[in-house]
Amino acid sequence: MRFILLGASNVTLAFPRLWHGLRRACSEPLEMFAAHGHGRSFGTWSRIGPRELPGIVPCRLWNDLAAQPPSAEPPRALITDIGNDLLYGVDPDQIAEWVATCLERLTAMSARVVLTQLPLASALGLGRARFRFFRSMFFPASTVQFGDLATMVTRLNQHILDLGREHHIPTLDLRGQWYGFDPIHIRRRHRNPAWQELLASWFDDSTVADFRAASPTQSLRQWRQRPSERRWFGREQNAIQPALREADGSTLWLY
Repeated sequence: MRFILLGASNVTLAFPRLWHGLRRACSEPLEMFAAHGHGRSFGTWSRIGPRELPGIVPCRLWNDLAAQPPSAEPPRALITDIGNDLLYGVDPDQIAEWVATCLERLTAMSARVVLTQLPLASALGLGRARFRFFRSMFFPASTVQFGDLATMVTRLNQHILDLGREHHIPTLDLRGQWYGFDPIHIRRRHRNPAWQELLASWFDDSTVADFRAASPTQSLRQWRQRPSERRWFGREQNAIQPALREADGSTLWLY
């Protein structure tokens, strides 16, 4: 079974859970194609510390997917963590175009797509001081002002709702209670039920999905795998994919 995960830091933080949980839920080896990473942009190169990653739309994932034989079942696909580009100063209309490109490519594969909204309740409940704190922590180069945040978030979220209707895909709500002081990342204690809820439509029996925390050793093994391309201290690095092959035949492709 083939899975395609597109996102940023929430996918990264939950990635070992998702990898092991999906393997447990599937009776056959899985192929996972994943483009994620802290601060990930949907359309342009983004940088966190010394590490830079390409945008999700232009990354190599799509070419490598196209080179694979069709999967026996429709792929399961996730598009989430859509709001990062707002903090890079990208216009909501442009972000929506990037998401639309991903949706068009996935629907052409007849994928069963999960599309999430922005964490609207969490973002709109953010005060000025907390906004400045997290902007400086996660997006230190950002010049986006607090007064523009609500309009930008609401406008982009409306675009996501419109895209869901256009492609006949439910747009799932990221519940406010999943977040705490940190307005961006789902709290650890809510990650298992949150991902169970978000990915339930991938399974005929939603109870088979269990995204409990992986062990530290298991988690480190997933997090240390290198993507197809990145820049490290400005130097380009490439890695042959798949990044990981398991004994059961499951493969992990990272971008």
